[in-house]
Amino acid sequence: MSKKQQKDHGFIELSPGQDPIVDIIAIHGLDGHREQSWTAEDGTMWLRDLLPDDIPNARILSYGYDADTRSFFRTSTQNIFRHAEAFAEDLSRLRRTADPMRPIIFLAHSLGGIILKKALVLCHCADFKTGHHLRDISTSTSSILFFGTPHSGANGIQLAEWMGRVLSMCMSTNDRILKALNRDSSELENIQRLYLPASERISTIFFYEEYATPIVRGIEELIIPRHLAVIQGGSKARVVVLHADHCQMVKYTGKRDANYRKVVDYLAELVGDATVTVEENWMRENGYR
Repeated sequence: MSKKQQKDHGFIELSPGQDPIVDIIAIHGLDGHREQSWTAEDGTMWLRDLLPDDIPNARILSYGYDADTRSFFRTSTQNIFRHAEAFAEDLSRLRRTADPMRPIIFLAHSLGGIILKKALVLCHCADFKTGHHLRDISTSTSSILFFGTPHSGANGIQLAEWMGRVLSMCMSTNDRILKALNRDSSELENIQRLYLPASERISTIFFYEEYATPIVRGIEELIIPRHLAVIQGGSKARVVVLHADHCQMVKYTGKRDANYRKVVDYLAELVGDATVTVEENWMRENGYR
């Protein structure tokens, strides 16, 4: 891992917000980056360049972690559980310096949604006395926007594993997380089983991709089709298509971008509901502490 890569891990504040009433927190996906994953080809990083103007009363953060499956330097030994554990602890420390009861809205792309779900399970199951700093996170979570998250696995994983074996002859590769993302993975099933009770009061938007994603020359794949990007049975969930492929669904060139307008409209609605939702959560939580 290069020094530059190490510096790009953890949280970065993209906007402090004007008298913020909510934290909007983004977490990227596989082979992603806390800024580049959300940046269009023209250089527009919508979380920093567009969103603060449309939702000025939100502090906007983005989280980076080593989700590389291949590298000329080295790849991480972390698995989904360890990434989730680190994310939860890092977020808890960050929020201690602000308002630990401030509502949270998460934006999770691809693998980032799986890491987030596992982190919220850890927070929800934490002890009321020794793990209150983690319970603060689950109690304050009002809503989540999932972008192409492989709740039941992803297409193209076997091809990615094959490419990894070929590339391993000349570079460092990591297939630990890829194996967990296979269709009908037992690890994904277990995370989902534990996540359902942890997310009963969380409003959710499931965004799914409309177009196939170029993988290698001449090969395209619909990475996360609708049925894999949605958790069935959610009473506070909505399912929305974005007119993009798996990578471009979180990259917008400007305020006239139809996908951006769709996302920001849902976000504005969820920000408006966040304070009341989280106040109710804390009233319930304080009754147990």
